[in-house]
Amino acid sequence: MAFLLFLTITPFFLPYVTQGVAGHGFVHQVNIGGEDYPGWNPFSDPYQNPIPQRVIRKIKDDGPVPPTSSDMNCNIGGDPGTSIVADIDAGSQVIFKWDYVHHQGPVSTYMASCGDDCTQSSASSAKWFKIDAGGYDPNTRQWAADQLRASGNTWTSTIPAQLKAGQYLMRHEIVALHSQTPQFYPSCTQVRLNGSGTGTPSDSDLTTIQDLYRGVNWPFIYGDFGTFTIPGPAPVTFGDNPGPSAGGTTTPRPSASYSSSSSTPTGSGISGGQQPSNTSTTAPAAAATGHCRLKSRSFVKKRLIRSKY
Repeated sequence: MAFLLFLTITPFFLPYVTQGVAGHGFVHQVNIGGEDYPGWNPFSDPYQNPIPQRVIRKIKDDGPVPPTSSDMNCNIGGDPGTSIVADIDAGSQVIFKWDYVHHQGPVSTYMASCGDDCTQSSASSAKWFKIDAGGYDPNTRQWAADQLRASGNTWTSTIPAQLKAGQYLMRHEIVALHSQTPQFYPSCTQVRLNGSGTGTPSDSDLTTIQDLYRGVNWPFIYGDFGTFTIPGPAPVTFGDNPGPSAGGTTTPRPSASYSSSSSTPTGSGISGGQQPSNTSTTAPAAAATGHCRLKSRSFVKKRLIRSKY
């Protein structure tokens, strides 16, 4: 009888358990100007000896960041800089590779000046400007995260060609809307921008993360919400071709040409010692209201409690 009860209730609960687990992820690799760099892996890097330095700032795990926390800038553990800064030319592409994405929600990439040195720059004082963002397309009923997933869990951002040279943080984020409250998954990468551009963001281009999300009316994605306006200012241009707009039907930039090759480039595009390594149109599934935080990237089957009947 207990076995029959297990078979009966498992199909009912499994979708909710699966969605709760699936609502996690992090950027595990970044391609900067054509070179692949491994990101910080919270499940293995802390236990290595010596602990590796990465171009992507540390994160505690693959779970979301509390929306009222100062860690919203660069994730939990990402406020201090790492010792690695990757070189990139203005106008070049940066491709963010996610390890595991089953979210529904908007995607965005912001940048902030580090001053003279990203390795010593605290994210808590950063002023951010948007370079691209994707929201919801009511015609295809797709979120930007759907496009990211369709592009092999990658998102491509192009650094404005006229942006002034210097060191910058790149803040890439998915906001997951599958739960009762939004879940934020930011990731910060340190770059040194090379070029002859003179463009700097205006005061109206700049925002703090707290101001960015203050008062946002997040939609209930399992209902008929129609449109969604992406939070924040419009992407900066400096006379370049404008990036995706801040409207509700933004089309993200796919990265179908991205390759997660294991080869190791020999270029000199990095400082600090690290070497780079080389549309669905159906409605979303039923909502999951629970939260769970993975401690490893493996799944463990658990028995349901045996019924006394």
